[in-house]
Amino acid sequence: MEQYDYDALREYYHALVGLKDVFEHSANSNSTLVESNLIAEYEELLSDADDKLPNLLADFNKRDHFSHDRYYHSAGVLANIARNIAKLKTKMERTAAASPAIEVKDFTFINNTELKTILDRDYVEIQRSIIVGNWKSAIILSGGSIEAILLDLLVEDEGVARGSAKAPKEQDLNKWVLNDLIEVAVDTEQVGTEIARLSHSVREYRNLIHPGLELRGTLRVQPEEARIALDVVNILVRDLST
Repeated sequence: MEQYDYDALREYYHALVGLKDVFEHSANSNSTLVESNLIAEYEELLSDADDKLPNLLADFNKRDHFSHDRYYHSAGVLANIARNIAKLKTKMERTAAASPAIEVKDFTFINNTELKTILDRDYVEIQRSIIVGNWKSAIILSGGSIEAILLDLLVEDEGVARGSAKAPKEQDLNKWVLNDLIEVAVDTEQVGTEIARLSHSVREYRNLIHPGLELRGTLRVQPEEARIALDVVNILVRDLST
């Protein structure tokens, strides 16, 4: 199996995603046709990619999509672009799965064995998501990991947790939402206010699981947000492991 440079895979993946958006916008403006300058740009990108990622992307013949004058049918071109995006994404995921850069955290401070199993699995998945550019998945999984860590922390002394002035009326800690866990953990001085502030920011982004919030455009799903979310998990692990 041919090996490819991960950075090159990622570079051309994002380049193709961006070009696909341009093609779609142009087609919407021109009744499903695109101009030859866009076709030339796609051909140039494929040629450049073939130098760094030989034999990976699907062939493209612009003559198959010619309409008239300098215009080409966009549907077939977009299908070819989508196919190549899928090829790059699959290769990136396989590269990430085999990557020695994936770090394994020691969650031995977690008392609940089922929660520990979930954290072990999700921590690896968060890193893989970041490597392949799945920022939303990384943020949502990080929020879940923060929730699991805080839940395990508070369950160890449920009486203290329930007695907190910040505790909700719900007595079952397993039903507490992330906001409740953060507030009670701070009130009982089991985590500091700084980690609470960072955790709250991740909590807001975790709500991206609801597509309506993302449609309203109030939160950005970018590499920086995903890495911050993972950093919060790492800080919690560091502080609770000592």
